[in-house]
Amino acid sequence: MNLLIVEDDKPTIQSYLDNIESFNKNSDVQIEAEVIDNLADAKKSLISPDYDAAIIDLKLSSNSVDLEGLEIVDEIKDKLRFPIFIVSGSLGQVEREENAFFKKRSRDGNFKDILIEITDIYKTGVTNILGRKGTIEKYLNSIFWNHMSNSMGFWIKDTTRTPQEKENSLLRYTLLHMQEHIDEELEKYHPSEFYISKPIKKNLYTGDIIELDKSRFLILTPSCDIVLRPDGNRNADFILFCKIKSLESVVKNYELLKHDTSQKNDNRMRINGFFENKNQKYHFIPKAESIDPGLIDFQEKMTIPSSEVNELLKAGKISRIATISQPFLKDVISRYSTYYSRQGSPDFNIDEIYKSIFIKEDDSQIKSIG
Repeated sequence: MNLLIVEDDKPTIQSYLDNIESFNKNSDVQIEAEVIDNLADAKKSLISPDYDAAIIDLKLSSNSVDLEGLEIVDEIKDKLRFPIFIVSGSLGQVEREENAFFKKRSRDGNFKDILIEITDIYKTGVTNILGRKGTIEKYLNSIFWNHMSNSMGFWIKDTTRTPQEKENSLLRYTLLHMQEHIDEELEKYHPSEFYISKPIKKNLYTGDIIELDKSRFLILTPSCDIVLRPDGNRNADFILFCKIKSLESVVKNYELLKHDTSQKNDNRMRINGFFENKNQKYHFIPKAESIDPGLIDFQEKMTIPSSEVNELLKAGKISRIATISQPFLKDVISRYSTYYSRQGSPDFNIDEIYKSIFIKEDDSQIKSIG
């Protein structure tokens, strides 16, 4: 793992290096640190980096009152993709909120704890995927040279689209090929892949999970009807919401499952049936870090006038939690449609069907004579 350290205090640098050497002796991840002690060289190092994380001091000279380290943070956030840890005695001057990839730690803290945090992120493989030399870059190279190069003539000769329309078309083309690469190499999904969190689309959209009056709902109005037109209106006069119920409110003996880890009992089999969507009325949504699991109830639904929905959004009474990602949303819509289009099969007399297949007419007459 390649770690960038931007720090000007020599005793602190030596302490960092000693801690890293000690950490490497007992870790399955070996850290290679590059130390830079000034702003100019730190910026130059970001031109062609292969870093997996950075530890940055805020003040890079003893005489300065400026938080020079923030310039490096901004440079990384604008152009690169790896976690940043600010380790400084001036954290009170930094108002930016923390997240998984941007953390603030006191210089007085335990440095080994910081190394553990950094390596835990590294072991997820996120920088191997999104880093400058990561998996996505490999896919993009393949798409560019092996696929797009063979079909570029269609876009070059196309006179019906504007340059911007061609660019948008090529973007979608690239993403579709990217999905093919991913589907070829990956099998089972992680529960977090079920969601786009936070929603990317600016306006309410099909597949959004929202909260209203302390209850969660899924929006299932078709995308062509719910999209917000330039005049602020939609094709749909009403928006369709399906309620998302908690597992506790639906699954029998749910509480017992919290204390019973056995995989072979009626309660476990029952909840597995919900996980596998064997009940036509419900569709399971999994637990993610900030999202509770639940069951979309295809029967408990409501519609709200589009104009009223707009007012609720403006008043902050509807909050968008996440959007169900593809292909999961397609599956939900398909099951919802199937649930309401299903028709009961006409009943047959089972005995009659059996006899028509296995008992000849002559045999039945012989039996009746006998």
